[in-house]
Amino acid sequence: MTILSRDTLTEVFRNPDNFDMISATKETFPLDQLLPYSDDKPEFHARTAREQVSGKLDINIGIVQKYLIKGIENSIGDCNEPKVVYNAWNLINYIIALPIANVLVGEEAASHEDLVKALGDLAFDLGPLLVIPPILFFIHKKLHEFVLTIPFKFGWSPVSRHRDIVVNRLRPVVEKRLKERKELGDNYKPYNDLLDYYMSRPNFDNTKPNNLHFHVDNLFSISFAAINTTSRAAVDALYDMAGRPEVLNELYEEALAFDKECNGSVTLADVQNMVKLDSLVKESLRHAGNIINLGHHMISKSYTFSNGFTIPEGRKISLYSDDMLKAKENFGDDAEEFKPFRFVNAKSPATKVDRSYIVFGGGRHACPGRFFAINETKLFLHKVILNYKISTKSGKIEDKIFIGPLTSPSQSGLVFENRVKNN
Repeated sequence: MTILSRDTLTEVFRNPDNFDMISATKETFPLDQLLPYSDDKPEFHARTAREQVSGKLDINIGIVQKYLIKGIENSIGDCNEPKVVYNAWNLINYIIALPIANVLVGEEAASHEDLVKALGDLAFDLGPLLVIPPILFFIHKKLHEFVLTIPFKFGWSPVSRHRDIVVNRLRPVVEKRLKERKELGDNYKPYNDLLDYYMSRPNFDNTKPNNLHFHVDNLFSISFAAINTTSRAAVDALYDMAGRPEVLNELYEEALAFDKECNGSVTLADVQNMVKLDSLVKESLRHAGNIINLGHHMISKSYTFSNGFTIPEGRKISLYSDDMLKAKENFGDDAEEFKPFRFVNAKSPATKVDRSYIVFGGGRHACPGRFFAINETKLFLHKVILNYKISTKSGKIEDKIFIGPLTSPSQSGLVFENRVKNN
């Protein structure tokens, strides 16, 4: 394995004909073995996320807002007396999963709590596979994948029970929609969800055994990435705010101004214009703390970097991403510090990928769902900030938990207390 620092790692993104991210990701996270019914390529899932999820956020922002509010009310609720929540990622994961489920399969199917829970739990059940330290790569490039997939060979699967729940809940919805299509013909009005998109594909055939399983596994590819990425961004930002009361107060003033202007129902443009909140989210992502990630394979005969360093074909590459994200030449002499409003006047939103801000990767494989993830994160935080005073139980800024070169959110207590309006 070769680890690249900031002097060379951007060349990996600029040269996709030499460096392949998809094959490297399959080694560290064998999604094709976890979702055996799906044979669609990663390029299809990326295009689907970009066009059908992120691309329709302006249409679905009302749905996202409606179910974020519902999730917050159900999961956090009334905090007239301060409520302490430990391991907040579990709680926030469900809140984030609720609107995503409605966007993916529609309100009828997502009205079933077990379906929403299955999608949310899937993200948590698969998540640990992402943080297994890849130390076995130093022995042999295939050893990590071999050890990781041993349980699958003996029939264990963290997916099957979630698949059964989702298939059972979607089947009657699919049959209802097929009946509507047949009866209404050209007058059929498509639903603005991913399920309807899958049903419109040429390979959708509900008469074939396991055809629905095929599309549910496709759905899982999207839901896992969407829920895992968004809930992680949301909980990290929440802890970062909670340990800094002066920051929370300033964000509340911004949130209150937007709330008054739009009478409680924000548009996508409103969310995008919350510049202080956007800056906080971007700075929180910059400080996610993952030291080494974004693996690639060297697929050409050899490659010589601009500094003269040459690597051979077949070499596994990992990127020292934290080195780039904390570089003084990119973010100033205070690059190591957490400055929540660092980007307020930078005209560089959290969704923008550039050579120094690589939390979403770069080049042709930059995360296609980042627009949805960032804006749902901001909308969630906006609603929480408006309704609650949030603090850490310790009264301190809480550190993340390191798992090898990667991190996980703090499990320390977060305190929620009803906010007295205009105070």
